[in-house]
Amino acid sequence: MRKFLATVVVAFPISLSFGVGANAQEVIFSAVGPTTQDYQMGVAWSNLMAESGSDIKLTVVDNGSVKGLRQVAAGQADIVAIGSPHYKDAIQRSGKFNEDPEDLVEKYKDMSTLFAITTSAAQYVARVESDIKTIADFKGKTLAIGRPGGNAGRVTMALFKAHGIDLEAGDADGQYLKYQPALDQMADGTMDATLVWGGVPHAGVDNASRQMKLRFVSPDPDKLDDFRNNITNGEYYVFQEVSPEILNKAYEGRVQADSPAYFWTFPFMMVVRNDMPEETAYTLVKTFWDNIAKVNDMSPALALIQMKNALTALSAPVHPGAAKYYREVGLMQ
Repeated sequence: MRKFLATVVVAFPISLSFGVGANAQEVIFSAVGPTTQDYQMGVAWSNLMAESGSDIKLTVVDNGSVKGLRQVAAGQADIVAIGSPHYKDAIQRSGKFNEDPEDLVEKYKDMSTLFAITTSAAQYVARVESDIKTIADFKGKTLAIGRPGGNAGRVTMALFKAHGIDLEAGDADGQYLKYQPALDQMADGTMDATLVWGGVPHAGVDNASRQMKLRFVSPDPDKLDDFRNNITNGEYYVFQEVSPEILNKAYEGRVQADSPAYFWTFPFMMVVRNDMPEETAYTLVKTFWDNIAKVNDMSPALALIQMKNALTALSAPVHPGAAKYYREVGLMQ
């Protein structure tokens, strides 16, 4: 596998600007964490910028979405990866941003996005012998819906309700349980299915597939609108399509995948301040998408990044420099 290198900054100076020296620009990209797909993507993006001969130096750091957005607002970073629902929380001063000062919230509102990606997602995996092939087949079955107090259970209830399965009414036995204990119970034959969150391949699913026959159980793409109507901030949730080819390659054929699987998720947007120069935004976006095949080749998870999803379920406006590129390629009018 090709290795990509990027500089990791562990401490920020008081302020950073787009200009670094007379002929160079340094752009700081704040990813969620060093093991996340957006960090992997950022490292690949950094290498592409270096290969392109551009005077833009893209540097990748890991700060998490909340801290990263605050640093972009303060001028200490230039791009942050943040979920569409979470950015909306920030501009509404809710969720994890509910104690931020008003002047900081005003800075959040003065931002836009370059593009969004979907990589990590919620996946439902069932034992083949349970004969669960669709969400409707969960009636009378047992499944784990995520850790107690987590968001996954709430979203699962909304998703299943859109498919005619009311977990609160007992149509199926939905249990709050982390995926690893659930996979262990599936191996013992005491549970039929579980939700897992992550990329492809998922380590837990990969290990479990060596002990039992598994299949992914997908939501019906036609139920997306009903699902969105059942949950708060539903407009930012999407169904991510994963081809049988990607799944068979990721799991070496151990997980049944005869047709595309669909996982629910929300986009992670690459958010910048509106004062990023249009030419800088244009060059960053063009270099990334013109070379997306190289990014896709990095790993099965990054293979899921597609330009057709770049403007899906955004909660921030598109930066003018990015919009210029999308108009050129026909993605925007």
